Amino acid sequence: MKKIGGSLLIIGAVLLGAVWLVDNAQTFESHYDTYQKLKESELMTQGWVSHVIPNSSYDINETHRVSGGIVTVRFRFQPGDLGDMESRCAILDSNDSTIRRYRCREDVAAVVVRLDASGQGQILIE
Repeated sequence: MKKIGGSLLIIGAVLLGAVWLVDNAQTFESHYDTYQKLKESELMTQGWVSHVIPNSSYDINETHRVSGGIVTVRFRFQPGDLGDMESRCAILDSNDSTIRRYRCREDVAAVVVRLDASGQGQILIE
């Protein structure tokens, strides 16, 4: 009986490890120094990075999972660069006056953009 329990535990651990490995193999990360470098990549045309990212963005870090559609983009930007965002997206209520949140409608899904007064931003695809 102990051998069966031990064997099941080992099989479970191997299976869990395999699932973890496959999940991580489908997660990709990219970094771009400037908005122009991001545009030159295919991430925007393939839909991994939203077109609503401010044009002044730099130090852009993107992570996406192919199987789950999870996309996160973190970036820095010039704090006054909000014109395109405000014309294309709806502002969401916020209790913090230093943070602006927007909901933008992209081709595939809704995108939430979080911009703070210090020039840090984040995009999440819902």
